[in-house]
Amino acid sequence: VTANDGDKDRPQEIVYFLTGQGIDDDDPANRKFAINTTTGEIYVLKPLDRDLPNGRSQWRFTVFAEDEGGNGLVGYADVLVNLKDINDNTPFFPYSIYTGNVTENGTAGMTVMTMTATDYDDPSEGSHAKLKYSIEQNQVNENGELIFSIDEDTGVILTAVCCLDRETNPEYTIKVVAMDGGGLKGTGTATIKIKDINDMPPEFMKKEWSVEVDETEGDQLPEMPILVVSVND
Repeated sequence: VTANDGDKDRPQEIVYFLTGQGIDDDDPANRKFAINTTTGEIYVLKPLDRDLPNGRSQWRFTVFAEDEGGNGLVGYADVLVNLKDINDNTPFFPYSIYTGNVTENGTAGMTVMTMTATDYDDPSEGSHAKLKYSIEQNQVNENGELIFSIDEDTGVILTAVCCLDRETNPEYTIKVVAMDGGGLKGTGTATIKIKDINDMPPEFMKKEWSVEVDETEGDQLPEMPILVVSVND
């Protein structure tokens, strides 16, 4: 910044100094900005982070200019520093593992769950925080078909085939990737459990059972069971 002094017949030496956000006089080690007191050139002293959770997109401070070598009158101007976003944040999934459920013997295209990643870059600037989802480690059925699919824009996971059988495989594990517009990516793990339905009738251990029972006299009936049958379900 540059200040002019209209007093041509007075000493023209102007001294600059700052006050405001990022100008910590009590803790110089934490100061973000400094100014050359003679030239008015403003410098950045510390790395400036724009993004969440601890960054800020804008800094505002005031430049004062005092004439006569710092012993005269003072003028001031406000300075607004807007930080431009760069792709410096990798997408991440907030949870270490996600769990979903789907009913066995269902159709293809059934919604299983949703996995959503977070990117602290500014979504309003470019594609730095625009995420695309894909499945990096999928599962295949006995026909070699991929079992699950994912909506690349929403992170919704769907069944890609029908008729999953809990008795064959009660759960599956897949790895999901979230990639931002700059190529940075994060991964998350999902465990998908197959919910049982009543799709198998009870089956007797034998097709035919036989037992010998003594004949009875009068009302004298056996006190013990004459036979115990067993079934599997």
